[in-house]
Amino acid sequence: ITGALALGSWWVLGFVSGIAGREPATPADSLSPIYVDYQTDVDEYVSAESYLAMGNYQREHPEPQNVKVLVGLTTQEINGYMMNHFVAGLGVNCTYCHSLENFSLEVWGDPVAEANRANARRHLELVQDLNRNWLTQLDGLTDQKQPSGAQITCATCHNGAPKFNPWELNANNLQVDFRLPLGADEDLTAENQGILNVNGRTDISLDAVQYQQNVMYHMNVSMNVGCTHCHNSRYFPSREVPAIHYAQNMLQMTQYIWLNYADSMANQEPSCIMCHQQNVLPPGAAISPAVMPPALVAEGS
Repeated sequence: ITGALALGSWWVLGFVSGIAGREPATPADSLSPIYVDYQTDVDEYVSAESYLAMGNYQREHPEPQNVKVLVGLTTQEINGYMMNHFVAGLGVNCTYCHSLENFSLEVWGDPVAEANRANARRHLELVQDLNRNWLTQLDGLTDQKQPSGAQITCATCHNGAPKFNPWELNANNLQVDFRLPLGADEDLTAENQGILNVNGRTDISLDAVQYQQNVMYHMNVSMNVGCTHCHNSRYFPSREVPAIHYAQNMLQMTQYIWLNYADSMANQEPSCIMCHQQNVLPPGAAISPAVMPPALVAEGS
């Protein structure tokens, strides 16, 4: 008995020691402290020439020369934002949008980079719009749930890629051409008889019901949740589950993005999985307004 206990103790100690010595799949210290579950290394993308040019420009122009959206920041603060959000979010060098001769130039003879810069500015306006006018609605949708405070930023949609395909992860067993109901004529409110409200109705076709189910399935897969994340399974149209209010608001926000910013997305229709990446809280979202420039979040947040 003593020998068996000693052998068992030796095995347990060896097993525990082995577990403790393993490297975690995603080491906590490798994750960015400003993002939700997002890993990045800006030095992987920014060249030595870009670092040097950035430092020279900052010394020559401590106050920004040509800023349209990130107002109220010094050149140093804007550089910090560019590194932590643009470079980290898109995985690109400074030359993706800027001339190293003068970072404030609008036109310098590189039509691709100039177009990238113009579109980046448009997306800054998008980030500002969504954080100020849509995420601020979450707090008042239900008194049973409070928003996390996470904010939309470059990495939320780009996830480390300069050009993203919002339907690339369409592993939903849906038809290839499936898209969300984002047209101007789609009513995504709960009060009316739009695509979101099909239960018990005889005035719509089975094809319309199937399409509504595809929308729901897309949302399930995008966030890696089941139906009861948003619904009372006894009666799906009821609205006592708090998450249903958030999901509807986000779907309406997605429609708003499509109707107002389609040109800046190369006319690629946005999707739920574009940001959520099979997580309830989108990886790549900024953890709070505190890590964002005041110009891009709601005042007083």
